[in-house]
Amino acid sequence: MFTNEMDHDETKIIILDDNGFHEDVEFNIYDDCVIIRQWDESIQNTVEIIMSPDMFDDFVTALNKPEGAFRVDRKYNGA
Repeated sequence: MFTNEMDHDETKIIILDDNGFHEDVEFNIYDDCVIIRQWDESIQNTVEIIMSPDMFDDFVTALNKPEGAFRVDRKYNGA
């Protein structure tokens, strides 16, 4: 199960473990970064991973690729 929330400057996706074995994973997606958060019971704190939007796009692309090394050619509009 997951939820999607969209604001003018943020997209928030929360992935829930239907079986209750793992803590929820929260994705906060902005124009300049993607923050992934999950509660870690062992340290009683939230753990964060921060990456660029390009790195996140590479992750999403990698989910549908076979084993190997790949480069994503990016085409940007504008200056």
